Amino acid sequence: MASYLLRRVIALLTTVFVVVSLVFVLLRLSPGSPLYTLLGYSYSEEGRAAVATRLGLDASIPEQYIRYLGRLLGGDLGSSIFSEQPVATLLAQRLPVSLELGLLAAGAWMGVGVAAGAIAALRRGSFADGLVRVVSVVALSVPSFWLGLVCVLVFGVYITGVFPSGGYVPPADGLAAHLNSLVLPAFVLGLPAFAVVARTLRGSLMEVLDRDYVSFATTMGMRRAELIRRIALRNAAVPLVTVMGLMLGMLVSGAILVENVFGVPGIGQLMVDSFRRQDYPVAVGCCLTVALLYLVTNLLVDLAQLLIDPRIREGVLR
Repeated sequence: MASYLLRRVIALLTTVFVVVSLVFVLLRLSPGSPLYTLLGYSYSEEGRAAVATRLGLDASIPEQYIRYLGRLLGGDLGSSIFSEQPVATLLAQRLPVSLELGLLAAGAWMGVGVAAGAIAALRRGSFADGLVRVVSVVALSVPSFWLGLVCVLVFGVYITGVFPSGGYVPPADGLAAHLNSLVLPAFVLGLPAFAVVARTLRGSLMEVLDRDYVSFATTMGMRRAELIRRIALRNAAVPLVTVMGLMLGMLVSGAILVENVFGVPGIGQLMVDSFRRQDYPVAVGCCLTVALLYLVTNLLVDLAQLLIDPRIREGVLR
């Protein structure tokens, strides 16, 4: 077990290193410079050179990269070029908002997806089964940014006063108003998760119910409710846990478009702003955080699989 965890941690750190390196280099190679955004075009070349020296942008890209890695290994993510705030402080302010939005979307929609997938599998060929399949296809086909804009239009123009069409209310201004401001973003963000979870559970549960040992248990007189609870759901849980874990990582770390459509001040909005202004330290810090969230979630999913399925545990730990 220890060797397996060590291999996974090494792979995780290697992936993070590759992500940070690629983002760092590609940002430096992209057209433009944060100096023009910071200073405009009215400053002299001497003034720009002085600011570039102060920010460390006058050095070559390899030299800047080595300096950044040295600071990163020491736990320093740098400071924003524009606000001069530490990147760690900015991430600490924005990350809880994204985590709350992602967990809210996951908790609501994944629960609905599990219920819908189970009903569709147990009532195969019924109207409920067809409805779940149609809704799942539509939910996966609709782009989140388009659905977000539609929600902004509908609840901002036609149906006003129900849910706010944009903006963010902090918890200090009232819990009810705070949760109300997250309803539409959570709906748009979590809809694809519902579709994936429902389709996965439907397929895996139907496959389990078609196996010979389920038919044998039915023949021996096991009640259907007990059969589903003790045999079918346990065997269908492995692919479901995998998908739910991956979707949770995507919801928590991938709310970039949704946050920008609804004006939610999470890490996704911070990432877009930093790339637009070429705020190098903030952009790399955001990508590092998102990569860590997704990779750590994947690691936890793999560990959960080891606990649930002894066949996987024997194969991995052999």
